[in-house]
Amino acid sequence: MVHQVTPLKIIEEGQDIWNSNRQPAGCSHCHRAFLALESQLKEPCPLCRIGSLEQQALRVNPAEPERMLPFRINIQHLRLIYTQFTSGVWIKPEDFTIDNLLKRTQKIYWPLWLVDSDVEGQWQMEAGFNYQVESSKEYFQDGQWQSRKIIEDRIRWEPRLGEINTHIDNVPVPALEEHQDRQQITGTYELKNAGPFQPDKLNDSLIEAPDLTPADAWPLAEPQVNKTLSQVCAKAAGAQHSRNFTIKANYQSLNWTQFLLPMYASYYKDDEGQPQILIINGETGAIQGPRLASQKRGWQIAAIFGGIAGVLLSLALIGFLLTTIFPPASLIAAFLGILGFGTGIGALIPAIWPSQWNRKNKSLEIMKK
Repeated sequence: MVHQVTPLKIIEEGQDIWNSNRQPAGCSHCHRAFLALESQLKEPCPLCRIGSLEQQALRVNPAEPERMLPFRINIQHLRLIYTQFTSGVWIKPEDFTIDNLLKRTQKIYWPLWLVDSDVEGQWQMEAGFNYQVESSKEYFQDGQWQSRKIIEDRIRWEPRLGEINTHIDNVPVPALEEHQDRQQITGTYELKNAGPFQPDKLNDSLIEAPDLTPADAWPLAEPQVNKTLSQVCAKAAGAQHSRNFTIKANYQSLNWTQFLLPMYASYYKDDEGQPQILIINGETGAIQGPRLASQKRGWQIAAIFGGIAGVLLSLALIGFLLTTIFPPASLIAAFLGILGFGTGIGALIPAIWPSQWNRKNKSLEIMKK
């Protein structure tokens, strides 16, 4: 049974929150919600680059976030990351440049919920206790049999049950419906490196707002709370492991706060002018996003090489026609013919390569909803 969920509050358009000089805004296309500086309103949404950020009322937790993980990746790191990311693409879209990616980079904090709870109930589990078994192994060496002692680590499982009355703090829980996809894109974070929330450390970062309310997030939170409880109960039983943990409990005095995770978003435009979003983990520098080649430029390069091949083959034909008048022309014509044929074959490479590359490098994409 669950008691007392932290109430949310409606923050009106233009109203500041958390003394952060930020007001609620939403994307007109993907409907993601942010807390944005006034100067960031009307700008394109950093996660879809289709809609713009418009003022809107937002239902949020009025309490300040409890924890935030600082950005460890700076502009110098980003330049290196973008250089490595773009270097493997032979025929890039014209817009896919390091300078464009740097110029368009936006800092964003995205949220987790942290849930605290008083828990009272009855539990049972299989408790695992480490122990060692000594045995020996016979082996033949130097013309005689010898024995070697072997010590194996094993786990003894025993049933345990009991009652619990405790308090659980800061269990991280998804705050976004797309949390799993987002986590795949950003990779992992070292949550232990976080510090307390400090508005003056936000600088020009956007703050993405949760779209899962505490009530909606509780079904995701309960297994995580119980996982923490299983560790508490195992420790109380003197065990090193636990499995098949079940609990019948009352969860009371639930308190929900936010944990902010750092990431960068940037983009480039593909051949059709569509924005391709890149996401960089602000702590580790891991980058994800479509790394596309330009089919359009590939065809242009192929056309140039095809034109050169046509000219060379035409000259070769003329050379062969002149052999009756000037026999040595046949050697020049043969050389030009081979060169023209090779150039024509080479023209196929930039025409075919981009499509093959793109099939392998779509990568994970930010959902545009």
